[in-house]
Amino acid sequence: MKQPSTTNWGAVIIALAAGIFAAAHYGKAPTALPEIRSQIPISLIVGGWVMSVFSLTGMVFGIAAGTFADRLGAKQVAMLGLGTLSLGSLIGGLADSGEILLLSRVIEGFGFISVAVSAPILIMRAASLNDLQLSLGIWTTYMPVGMALSMVFTPIMVAAMGWRAFWILSSATTLLWLSLLWLKTDSGKQSGKVAAPPEHGLLENIMLTIRSPGTWLLSIGFGFYTIQWISLMAWLPSFMVEQRGLSLEATGLLTALVVAANIPGNLTVGWLFRWGLTRSTTLIISGAGLGITALGIFNDGFSDLSRFLLCLAFSFFGGMTPGSVLSGAPVVAPTRGQIGTVNGMMVQGSHMGQLLGPPALAALATYTGSWQETRWLMLASAFGIIVTSLLFQRLGTNKPAKI
Repeated sequence: MKQPSTTNWGAVIIALAAGIFAAAHYGKAPTALPEIRSQIPISLIVGGWVMSVFSLTGMVFGIAAGTFADRLGAKQVAMLGLGTLSLGSLIGGLADSGEILLLSRVIEGFGFISVAVSAPILIMRAASLNDLQLSLGIWTTYMPVGMALSMVFTPIMVAAMGWRAFWILSSATTLLWLSLLWLKTDSGKQSGKVAAPPEHGLLENIMLTIRSPGTWLLSIGFGFYTIQWISLMAWLPSFMVEQRGLSLEATGLLTALVVAANIPGNLTVGWLFRWGLTRSTTLIISGAGLGITALGIFNDGFSDLSRFLLCLAFSFFGGMTPGSVLSGAPVVAPTRGQIGTVNGMMVQGSHMGQLLGPPALAALATYTGSWQETRWLMLASAFGIIVTSLLFQRLGTNKPAKI
């Protein structure tokens, strides 16, 4: 991919914001679910799927969505994703049953994965070579930024206008952003800027990608990270309310702060790459930081303040993993025509961890009768990041991040 001589930061911000919109759709349901259940009679099981179906969609369709981004064009797939998010949110706002609400979340899930795999290609197309890794590092903040904003503003908006009006408002604002993305980003059809020429078919793109050992290692490492991070984010509010007696308002704010601590971790990776650190080194630092902080978080002998500060540190070190993994797509992609497919496989690994992590943590806490014993799941996953990083180092693709 031929990089421009100067970075189009406006296009970078538009693509980043598309990801933030997608992540906000992801994060709006858990906070609003009690209000939704007061108006629509849905079981706890259906409510659980309303929150987790995004992960299932991403796990199943990630690599396929990435292949379509490579084949059909990143801008087209990003626009399709935002449009699908808008449609799903509108259907959800009008839903009168749990089944329709769940269908709306499935539709939103398709939109989310489409944006997640295509927006980074738009960012790569807009960034100069010198700013490429920094731009991709900035992109990796889309998930914690979107989730943190959703955690803070969803309760406020739901209280002010009701969840249905908020769902419809989310639909409208996403549609407006689709229009801005259409008008202000490069379609990639200019000479020298085509990110993914159709030199391979859909199936061939997938086969080339799954034969790439670097892609497998980064995707598996990403999954080990999300097992830990999403588990802590999912169960921290329950722990604060049930074990420490905090109010829902205080719990929401504290959890949002922990989510937001992920953002500087994402950004730190770009600067470390500029200083010459390799991808496996930043991943090892991330894995070690996650494991060490988890030991304190799940230690009943530590004070609540100490454990909360360790949660912030845990999220910071964790942020270095998506920063390292997602910026590696152009490095491990077999050719420039598989960058979207590689992104899709990495997102697929991430969603595998998101789907498995919270129930695994809950099962371990239930079986042992103690939250403290769940540290072993965290330590095992942190060790998994370190092992996959060392294996990645041996591939020879572990070089300072320049393409």
